[in-house]
Amino acid sequence: MFISCLKSPVLFIFIQFLFVLNVLAQNGDVNTSVFIDLTKATGDHKLMVEVRPPAIESPTIKYFMPKIVPGTYTINNFGRFISDFKAIGKDGSELSVNRIDTSTWEITNAQNLDKLVYTVEDTYNSSSLPVVFEPSGTCIDSGKVFMLNNFTMIGYFEGFRDMPFNLNITKPAGFYGATSMPLLSTNESSDTYNPQNYFQLHDNPIMYSIPDTASVMVNKTKVLLSIFSPNKKVNASYMIDKARTLFEAQGRYLGGELPTEKYTVLIYLSDKGFQSGAAGALEHFSSTSFCSPETSNEDFVQPFKDVVSHEFFHLVTPLGIHSNEIGSFDFVNPKMSKHLWLYEGSTEYYAQHSQVKTGLMPVDEFINKMHFKIFLSKLIYNDSLSFTELSKGALKEYKSQYGNVYQKGALINMCLDLYLLHLSEGKYGLQNLKADLGKKYGPQRAFNDDELFDVITEMTYPEIRGFISKYIEGGKQIPYDEFLSYAGFNYFESAKMMVPVMFGADLKFDSAGVFIVKEVGEFGKKLKLKTGDRLKSINGMELTINSFMPISYMFESTVKDGDEVTVVVLRKGEYGSTKEKTLKAKTFLVEKEEKYAIIENKSPTETQLKIRKAWLSM
Repeated sequence: MFISCLKSPVLFIFIQFLFVLNVLAQNGDVNTSVFIDLTKATGDHKLMVEVRPPAIESPTIKYFMPKIVPGTYTINNFGRFISDFKAIGKDGSELSVNRIDTSTWEITNAQNLDKLVYTVEDTYNSSSLPVVFEPSGTCIDSGKVFMLNNFTMIGYFEGFRDMPFNLNITKPAGFYGATSMPLLSTNESSDTYNPQNYFQLHDNPIMYSIPDTASVMVNKTKVLLSIFSPNKKVNASYMIDKARTLFEAQGRYLGGELPTEKYTVLIYLSDKGFQSGAAGALEHFSSTSFCSPETSNEDFVQPFKDVVSHEFFHLVTPLGIHSNEIGSFDFVNPKMSKHLWLYEGSTEYYAQHSQVKTGLMPVDEFINKMHFKIFLSKLIYNDSLSFTELSKGALKEYKSQYGNVYQKGALINMCLDLYLLHLSEGKYGLQNLKADLGKKYGPQRAFNDDELFDVITEMTYPEIRGFISKYIEGGKQIPYDEFLSYAGFNYFESAKMMVPVMFGADLKFDSAGVFIVKEVGEFGKKLKLKTGDRLKSINGMELTINSFMPISYMFESTVKDGDEVTVVVLRKGEYGSTKEKTLKAKTFLVEKEEKYAIIENKSPTETQLKIRKAWLSM
């Protein structure tokens, strides 16, 4: 077979090229080698980084730090965390360096470059603005923990982004590096990783700490959980045990082999809060980094499940299905894909749908979640904005609309799922479509951004192109009544429903946006509210003028008749002092005009029952 290939001059030249490239790789001539010694981290949260270049023949070369990375929609300019940047020649002298902008350096006499050395400041403690959302940042806490998103510390040489890297990390005694990055070698004091290119280097965060890890098999994929809990209040084995059924359900939902052998969940918990004031996660192709306040094992179970139920499905998108804009991401001048409806929208839909379809979530809870998404998409966001336009403009003009990918983005996928099931008489839904897309593309093959809709239409039905044109490319509002009716659910823009009472009081708010009890009703008396009480929170959710409506809607969608409600108020005492009071009572149902109501049809047709069973397994 090999001999016959040599009959083709083109193939012969290509094979020679691969042979030479392999030899060069072995000699390190095309490798960029990076050395980081965690044991030398300073008390002011800084590290020294040494970068040894590949063989450079040009007189000048640029070194880039990313301005942005996939999964984030903020220009972070990670070069701002770099200082004391020096280029050292092979004779030990300093070479001339011109810092072109915040994240780009140009080195002269580059053919004589031996190494770069510079200092990196972590993002968790930096005063540099804007604040980096912690899951996409780096923590350097000497002797305790190192949460390393490599793109905050390591860049790439112009022309060598797609060539191999060697990452050499010296670690403190007893520390373990949890990651999905390919590991070349390890011993008690150091680890060497060999990512195949900069994308793989940037895409695999590493958390070094005294190990607290646990794992579970999902189909044939090993899911590794590593937790840093500063006061040891949360541990990995407890979380894995509590989430085991969720992982197993996700495996059943996806079916077959997953596109990676290992998936790593890195959890950094803080007892001091975060500069960003937020908690959350950043997805990667085969891992996720999650930052959250430290609570307890019991209290952290639900936040952990909520994150896992969403982030794990990023195995499908973008790992298994992604466009050239993602697969060949430009870290300096990014081009946004127009398919956020797929990357984030379908992932969020999967996070909810997988649970109801595998029996982990009651149908009414799933319907309430979809109900709430309709509410938010119409109340907070522009419901007439094209989703492809939103995606392309997510960095700039439509940045404020990005959050709708988790609301209307999920609803687009719900309706697409229902439409596919309707057209196929229950035989082919969104799960089938994404599985087929995964087989066509997969981790190593990207799709053309402008061709995906035509590919989906070819795989499914001509009618799907009309759906895409109206509700994804176009700004037409989704007729939820049409799509939900396929499964025997009725949708009303407004309907009278019985809902749990939340406060049982007439409220007003002051100039600071604080809600104050004006008059106490029946349930308010059960709570022992008093006129003048200032509302602080309900069921642990802080009440503000901005959060009041979403909290009200969530409360009415999730709380049931007879559930205990906890309200925290600020109450003035006899001598003018203000004290915090915690009030509790069991709620009851009252009639209310409800917007965007979804109600199960109690007399569905046989066709509707067939679709309902295929959709919800009920």
